[in-house]
Amino acid sequence: MALPDTGALALPELVEQARTIVNAVDVPVIADAEAGFHDAANIWRTVQAFEQAGVAAIHIEDHEFGKHAAVEQRLSPAEETAARIRAAVEAREDPDFLIVARSDAFWTHGDLDDTIRRLTLYAEAGADMVFPTLVGPSEHGDAAIVLYYAFSALVQYEALNGAIERFKAKGTLPSAASALEDLLGYGDFVSRVEKYSR
Repeated sequence: MALPDTGALALPELVEQARTIVNAVDVPVIADAEAGFHDAANIWRTVQAFEQAGVAAIHIEDHEFGKHAAVEQRLSPAEETAARIRAAVEAREDPDFLIVARSDAFWTHGDLDDTIRRLTLYAEAGADMVFPTLVGPSEHGDAAIVLYYAFSALVQYEALNGAIERFKAKGTLPSAASALEDLLGYGDFVSRVEKYSR
């Protein structure tokens, strides 16, 4: 069952999803570590879990509650988030594992000055990268990395709805079965069958 992004998922659930993605792709994975799941003294557990899952980076945010326009948005105090960032940086064992600090101050309150103040504080705490949450794709400017929230899920949702509508209207099935089989690695399976069935 899918759940909205409201903080309902626990650390083990997100780590296992991240591990599944890491094992399915050949590119570095950046995982959403929410607000870190723990206070600064215990955030080592979050870092350890994601490192063991094989992700390349996690981002830790300062969004404490809300994540939907219809409810009150609350941000953590910037100093508390900075302490979690500093503790996360110190907790990592792999020097190539990146800690990304995310501020939702602009997204939630439209406060650019507070966003800059927060991200400066997080950078001073040792974050490898900072991540201001903006609203649209035209606002990323010269950013080194741009994360589009739910991009792949939205594409899949749109494609599935289109396929269902075409099927209802014309009885037409999608024609990408062979491409999907290639993506999922059936060719490798066939090669192993041929190799070991002699």
